[in-house]
Amino acid sequence: MSTPPRPPPGPPPGPPAPPPYVAGPALPDPRRPRPSPWWFALGGGLLVAAVVAGVGLFVWTLSSFLETDATVPADGSPHAVTMPAEEDRVLWLHPDAPVRCTVVDTATGDAVTTAAVGGSLQKSDGSGEWVADTRFDPGSGDLEITCTGGTGGTGGEAQVGPAPSVGGFVTAIALTIAVPLLLGLAGLVVLLVTAVRWASGRPRDRRA
Repeated sequence: MSTPPRPPPGPPPGPPAPPPYVAGPALPDPRRPRPSPWWFALGGGLLVAAVVAGVGLFVWTLSSFLETDATVPADGSPHAVTMPAEEDRVLWLHPDAPVRCTVVDTATGDAVTTAAVGGSLQKSDGSGEWVADTRFDPGSGDLEITCTGGTGGTGGEAQVGPAPSVGGFVTAIALTIAVPLLLGLAGLVVLLVTAVRWASGRPRDRRA
């Protein structure tokens, strides 16, 4: 009895199957977290503050220049006017108006010395154009002002107000420009930096 032939050897066994894939720990996001939304509110608040400061300083500058103690009619009669005694005063007249005024300090009964205003100072309000005419020290601050002018010594009027300070006016104008400008620039910088960091940053941790 003969032995059957052996089958030819098969291919060698292959390599073992790889183990199942297991993901490693996630790497942290290297980007910086986004800034708080409150930074946008801060930038917007600075811009609003710039507008408010500009309007407020502008009104304050004009009000200090247009401030008036009293308007005295040129009727030839004395009119009692009370004003602070610390600052010089100015008599304002309408341009080309033939009005002249005398000032008496009622505390002493003496006439107050007036002097022509150096330079040309003009202003405008609801009653028209005004030109600074004379400047004086108010003394005690309790005065009688008598103005005459027009036909028969009557007609017209004069205003009494604080003497404008050139240095103070220039300072007020500088503040009116500088303060809003600085606040506005600060607001724009905060908004720009916040927007860039927000666009390039990773979402914030909700617990932060």
